[in-house]
Amino acid sequence: MSPIPRGLLVLAAALVAGLGLGAALAAYSNHLHDAAASSAVSATGSAVVTTTAAPWVDPVAPPQPSEELTVTVAFGGDMLMHQPVNSSAAAAASQAGASGYEYSPLLAGVDRWIAGADLAICQLEVPLTPPGQAPSGYPVFGAPTELARDLAEQGWDGCTTASNHALDRGWTGLSHTIETLRDAGLGYSGTARDAADAELPQLYRLSAGGQTLTIAHIAATYGVNGLPLPADQPWSVNTPIDTARMITQAEAARAAGADIVLATIHDGVEYRTTPTPEQRGLVARLAESGQIDAVIGDHPHVAEPIELVSGGVSGDGMWTIYSLGNFISNQTDAVVGPNTDTGVVAYLTITKDAGGAAVTGMTWAGVTVDTAHGHRVHMLEDSVAAGGELGQIGAAGVSLRYERLRAIMGDAAEQLEPPKPAGVSLEVVPRG
Repeated sequence: MSPIPRGLLVLAAALVAGLGLGAALAAYSNHLHDAAASSAVSATGSAVVTTTAAPWVDPVAPPQPSEELTVTVAFGGDMLMHQPVNSSAAAAASQAGASGYEYSPLLAGVDRWIAGADLAICQLEVPLTPPGQAPSGYPVFGAPTELARDLAEQGWDGCTTASNHALDRGWTGLSHTIETLRDAGLGYSGTARDAADAELPQLYRLSAGGQTLTIAHIAATYGVNGLPLPADQPWSVNTPIDTARMITQAEAARAAGADIVLATIHDGVEYRTTPTPEQRGLVARLAESGQIDAVIGDHPHVAEPIELVSGGVSGDGMWTIYSLGNFISNQTDAVVGPNTDTGVVAYLTITKDAGGAAVTGMTWAGVTVDTAHGHRVHMLEDSVAAGGELGQIGAAGVSLRYERLRAIMGDAAEQLEPPKPAGVSLEVVPRG
């Protein structure tokens, strides 16, 4: 014979005690509420623990996501703010009747390609200039603070800050850069403002349809141009690239609830369009760990290919782009050499469902800079709609840049139109 449910015993006892029907039903309702509360569901790291108070109470199941969530994450190449780029931003501000610097007019040509991504992360190659100091370009960079504001306005959600120029303005410049990014609502990866911060990944939470996807981003650079790390802040830059440390960071991020871990490595040989054996070795070790979902490379100032590398979290491979190239700079064929006036935006497709989360693909879209027209940035894919021309770049120039970039990227899938937002809400999780 099955035991009588305790809820019915509570109801009967209340009636026997002389309570009215209304009071008895209230006691029954309170019992159900207490029973549900005693079946507590709590999250500790990534593990979910359910404790049932009594065998006759059905445990309360955690809410299930109502649908699959698929998002697009965009990674942009080097924001390399040479003084001519800063001068163009100052001229744009002056033309608008303002003082200071306005980068938005320079970046406007790619607005929809960035805003269409659900999460967009840039490569901030240079520090921002601390108060009381003047902006500067190569070889010791310092970009105007207005850059952070304009990046956020365009749709960027965070930046990689690990680069060989991270300490160009010393600890003062590095810490000022972090605080300025934070004030603009942007995440950052690869540098830190204190020892505890250095141990934390940058987390981004994307939510829609009852589903939440947590993405962790970590970054490291091969070096800082021979500069010593600050004696009192040896943790300020994640350098050199230590794959064991990055794997440990990834494991910690997953234990803290990350569904996906993306890693940026600042490495390679400048102006070389194929990855070095060292780059391949770093990527292979990260892929073998089974802790990294995708690797994004930068530093060479030219694009390098996309590959699906053996290994990865599921064992089905790990998407990698060895170098994004430049996003905005003053580098051109005439100044430096071929392919420096182009780069790519890499788009990762990430899907989460009841079975978990995974990077399911990577595409690329070409970006180029019209240095002769105030350093305006354009997507090469838009040249088709523009009749082959972009700004002051003639059809022949656009065609040459496009052909060179396609030769580098080979048979990797090309993103031919801006991504469409998934309608997610995004939280840039504060670090510390």
